[in-house]
Amino acid sequence: MANLKLDLVNKLNNEKYYEEIELIRLAQDPNTNYKEKIEKMSENLTTIALVNAKVGLVEQYFQEPAPQNAPVPEGKVAPEAQAPTQGTQPGQSHKE
Repeated sequence: MANLKLDLVNKLNNEKYYEEIELIRLAQDPNTNYKEKIEKMSENLTTIALVNAKVGLVEQYFQEPAPQNAPVPEGKVAPEAQAPTQGTQPGQSHKE
């Protein structure tokens, strides 16, 4: 699944990159009709916003699974790994 997520994010980032390049090109182009320029730039910004949202959704839906057995930090013992005190059985609160 990691390759699927990576490929999808790369595709979306490429799409975003080309939309940003086109946005910059339009902003610097003196020969484009002003009204058309505004319309196209608005469309580019909408596409960029959608791509950003898609990347966020990919991160949300394709999360890496949490490790099942997390390592215990040094110097600490997991509660279930502690040995019961001598003379008591599991479930007993004190020695009889």
